[in-house]
Amino acid sequence: MSELLMVHRIPRSVTPLGDWLAEVADRVTLVTGDEAFGPYRASFPHVYAVPGYSDNPAVDVLLDEVCRQRPISTLVHVTEDDILRCARARDRHGIPGLRYSEALPWRDKYLMKQRVRAAGVAVPDFAVPRDAGEALAFAGRAGYPVVVKPRTGFASHGVEPVRDPERLAELAAGWDPDDVLLESFVPGEVYHVDGFMHEGAILYVSASRYINNCLSFQDSVPLGSVQLDRDDPEFARLAELAGQVVAGLPPVDFSPFHLEVFADGERLVFCEIACRLGGAHIMETLTYATGVNPAQLWIRHQAGLEHGPGVRLGDSGKSYGWLLVPPRRGRLTGIREPEGHPYIKDFIVKTAVPRDFDGAHGSTDSYLAFVVEGDNSAQAEQRLRACIRLAGTITSWEVSDDEL
Repeated sequence: MSELLMVHRIPRSVTPLGDWLAEVADRVTLVTGDEAFGPYRASFPHVYAVPGYSDNPAVDVLLDEVCRQRPISTLVHVTEDDILRCARARDRHGIPGLRYSEALPWRDKYLMKQRVRAAGVAVPDFAVPRDAGEALAFAGRAGYPVVVKPRTGFASHGVEPVRDPERLAELAAGWDPDDVLLESFVPGEVYHVDGFMHEGAILYVSASRYINNCLSFQDSVPLGSVQLDRDDPEFARLAELAGQVVAGLPPVDFSPFHLEVFADGERLVFCEIACRLGGAHIMETLTYATGVNPAQLWIRHQAGLEHGPGVRLGDSGKSYGWLLVPPRRGRLTGIREPEGHPYIKDFIVKTAVPRDFDGAHGSTDSYLAFVVEGDNSAQAEQRLRACIRLAGTITSWEVSDDEL
């Protein structure tokens, strides 16, 4: 009998895979990280833990071993760090699903921007410099600041706006020339567009505006977003852009997408897109908005348990938003449960207390999160901003010596 192999680092408390895959649980092998291993251990007959999961090549080795030893017919991926490693494994072992050549333009931001620009969508100026000289020449043309980012990174890890040639030359001395992209800086609002697609067509779309931006963590400033009202003119423009972008990239089977867009005045400018569910608490906001958990639906579709394109997503008529509160440098000594705020749908404490932090290192690094509901976008945003203030009143810190 054929079996299912799943690679997944998200903990059981967020994605209860044993419940979601109950019909085939006796035929599932799960490869996960050390932190998630314990709660998943009883869910499936074969569960393997890999330390340093996201960057550890041992995951690839383990995938090959499992595929050689067991009759694997389906390989399920969910997060950004697994897209390419699973595509390579499918190629090596003849497993149906997303192939490496199809997946790469969804992960490599240089190839991605080439394809999207060719589809007629505005993109920032970009280049892949081989050395400091080419980097400085690009910055001289584009103007400072320029944005340095890994070509295959995610969650804003390794992304830095550079404001002078000295810093750019310093970074160029240490970066991998095969995994670096330079972009011109685009000012203005930043939006994300999320939904489902199938074979190059959009099936469902939700548009949201960021509160602060994906680099706010560098200054210990909260990051959040709020869903736009569906009759907002900006919603229609963003939905149309999403259709153009998806059509310009390799078609994939039923999948979520996460698109980020700059609004430079009246002009919408492509930032990047991924063929997976957005991070932070986009899963929760979409679940509240549609009545369907998008991660559960996608995983069950990949496992052959549901036909994703045929599932109707509802519309609650409300707006939802999420907020991530990044850690500062110092010792977190206490968190109190908020009281008297019925609009808070989820209050998520993400750490043991007490705990020492040295700040945040990526856009989704956080010790506390909120998901809120509003009758419309404006009310949801107002409530998110109230949660920013609330976070400061319900937490207590001891300041580190270097901040005194």
